[in-house]
Formats: sequence, structure tokens, C-alpha cells
Amino acid sequence: MSLRGPNDRLTTDRRGQSEPLAVVLLVGLTIVGAGSVVVFGAGAIDDSTSSVDVGQAEHALTQLDSKTSLVAHGSSDTQRVRLTRNNRGNVAIDEDAGRMTVRIVNGTHGDETIMNESLGAVSYDRERTTLAYQGGGVWRADGDGNGSTMVSPPEFHYQQGTLTLPLVRLRGDDVSGREVRITQAGPTDGHYPNATRSNPLTQGTVFVTVQSRYYRAWGTFFAERTSGNVTYDDANRTATIELRTPFEKRVDNILATTGGGIDTNGNGDAPSPSETGVNYQPADSRVESRIQDCLDGNCKSWSTNVNDGGTYYTESQVKNDDIDVDTSNGDVALVVNSSFEPKTVDISGSNNVTVFVKGDVGFGDANEGGDPDQLRLLVHSSGSVDMGGNAVFVGLLYAPESEVDLNGNGEITGGVIGGSIDINGNPANDFNHDPSVNEIDLGLGAGPPPVLYLHVSVTTVTVDDG
Repeated sequence: MSLRGPNDRLTTDRRGQSEPLAVVLLVGLTIVGAGSVVVFGAGAIDDSTSSVDVGQAEHALTQLDSKTSLVAHGSSDTQRVRLTRNNRGNVAIDEDAGRMTVRIVNGTHGDETIMNESLGAVSYDRERTTLAYQGGGVWRADGDGNGSTMVSPPEFHYQQGTLTLPLVRLRGDDVSGREVRITQAGPTDGHYPNATRSNPLTQGTVFVTVQSRYYRAWGTFFAERTSGNVTYDDANRTATIELRTPFEKRVDNILATTGGGIDTNGNGDAPSPSETGVNYQPADSRVESRIQDCLDGNCKSWSTNVNDGGTYYTESQVKNDDIDVDTSNGDVALVVNSSFEPKTVDISGSNNVTVFVKGDVGFGDANEGGDPDQLRLLVHSSGSVDMGGNAVFVGLLYAPESEVDLNGNGEITGGVIGGSIDINGNPANDFNHDPSVNEIDLGLGAGPPPVLYLHVSVTTVTVDDG
């Protein structure tokens, strides 16, 4: 006898409907999952293929680098290398890609460009990655920005004061990339030294500038391989390394300049002894470090009446003040993160006063009647110097990257170092070099290792289908 009621019959009907529905859902999920595997799996396969292709091209261009070096430096007449193993990616030669210039500023031969050559490049493009052999190195850029990295280094060697730069310049037509031939296009051209240029370098600054899509990687390489100053110009895609010849430490002249000359405005010869083109170390880092030390709270508040040793700091303009400094209790440093244009600076006591200025400098009388080696004034390159009419300065004025104007019938005893010096007024001004300033230690340090010997050459190689 059956005891099933209406509710039992309803439950049975629902079970009968759910079984086909479960099958439909299972089939749908299977289709969606399979489609996802196809879509995302295909993308992963494409990414993997691209990565493999780029890796192979990177290895091939590194081989091209090695074999080009053999040809350029005379170890082989011809070399061959396979750049691609499939038709994915694009291989091209651009003879005008990139440029390198080498300049010597204020050296033995004046401001002179000793090399200005286009580099050329063999490049491989695959989607958003570009690899290139250029300037004796291999470089990589991902995306459309300025970012780049070095794969293998160029021919640029800086060691123990010697810069060796055997540039390899690339020429050639379009190539398939399957196999290319490398040959030397002509003899090596020696730019420095040669019949008119000789080593060692005695003064000046060497600038090496690279304009390239890979300029950021070039700049990083320069910074890692040298201790010189590297600057970038993003707008023009350039990186510049600055290497200085040995710095002059002595102050043997009443007037000396590092960049420009000494202009008397047609009123006779410059005071004697004077010299131009002397390689003095910039004061910028020294001034900036003293400012930072004060910002860290290690200095005393500014005062125009100093009667104790130590360092005094201000960020305000010093204008038309009478400054009295008593050095009886020790050396005094005045740090001015602004312009410094006092009316007078009077010094008493037997110790020294050093003024660090990041701004323009002007004065009436400074240390009149004092000892020349007692006052040292260091000026940042951001400031200029203007000595007013009939002013008196007794000390060492050190502004090797600034314009210095000496106006009126002033009197200077000690020494003045500027980027350029302009003398206005009576050429019979009282300029007297004092030997007490000859060997003043300004605390600038030794600076970066200097460049003494320069070897720059260019060899052109041709890359074509082999």
C-alpha cells in the first residue's frame, strides 16, 4: 500500500528537472573554461615566444659586438654573424642613429671639439622592445619612453687618469638579418693625440656627450665607470660626462680666470701677475655642503657682530650691513644662502674668517688693513661678483665659475679667482698679489681623479648582407 502524498510527488518532479539542468551547466562551464584556456593560453604563448625572440636577438647582437670589435681593431678582416632565426621582429641599420662629441674646454688648445661623429646602429625591434648595437655597446629600450639599459659595455675605458675611447662608427644598408658581414671601411682616424695635439693634458675639462635613444643607459655607464660628473638633457636625449684635468691649488696671481679672459676694456694690460685658463676646482660642492650642515642644525644664528668662533648661518639677503668679526676665540665661518652685499667687513683677532655664499656678491670694504690670508670668500657658481667703486678687498676671493666685475678705483690685495674678470675704470687700480694667499687650504678636497692622458680614435665598419 503506497503512502506517498502530493508533497512526495512534487519532490520527484523537481529532481527530474534538476538532472538535465546540471548537465547543461556542466557543459557550459566546460566550454567557458576551454575558451579561457585558448584565449589566455594563446596570450601566454605569444609572450613566451616574444621573450625567446628577444633573448636570441640580445645574444646575436652581443656576438655582433664582439665580432665587430675584432674587425675594427685589426684582429680580423671579415666576420659574419646571424642576427635572426625567423621572420619575427625587424632588423634595420640606421647610419644616423646617435652622435658622440668630445670637447676640451680651456685646455692647451682652447675650447675645442676634437670629435663629432654619428654613431650608427644595428637595431632589432620586437613589439615594444628594441635592442641595438651602437657605439661599441649593446643597448635595450622597452616601451616608448626614455628608459634604457646596457646589455654589453661600449669601448670606453677610464683608468688611472687615462681616457681611452676607440669609437666604432657603423655604416651599411638595409639587411635581412639572417646573416650579416662585417668589414672595416677604412683606416682608423686618430683624433687625439695627433700631429697638433699632445699628452699629457695640463689644464681644462674634457666633455664626452652622447646623443642617443639609449642616452640614459650611456649616462649610467659613465657614472659607474668614472667618478666624473654626469648630466642629462632629456629634451635632446643626451648624456654628458665631465672629466677635469688636475686642479690648480696655488694662487700665484693677483687675478686668474678659469673660463673667460681678463678684460680691461681697452684701458691697458691686466695687472701683473695675471693668468687665464687656470683649472681651479669649483666651489659649489663646498658651499652646498656647508649650507646643508647648517640646515641640519649645526650652525649658530646669524649676527652682524660676531665675537665668538664657530659657524653662523642666514638665508636672508645681507645688504648694506657693517659686519664686525672678532676671531680671538677661534676661526669663524659665515654661511649665506642668499646674496652677500655688506657695506663693510671688519676683522679683528688672529684667526681666520671664511665666507660661503650661494648668491651674488658685492661689497664696499672688506678686511681693510688686515692680513690677506685672514679672509677667504668662496662663491657658488649661481652668483656673480660686483666690486663697487673705490672698494677695498684684502683677502682671497674664490669664484672660479662666476663673472667678476671690478669697478672704479678699487684696491685689491691678495688674490682674485673668477670664471671671467672685467675691469672697469682706471687701469692703474691698486692690485697687489700677496704670497700669503698662495697655499691657502679652502677645504675643497682633491676632487675626482683627473684625466691626464686622452686617446680618441674613430674606426668605421660596414655591416651588410653576407
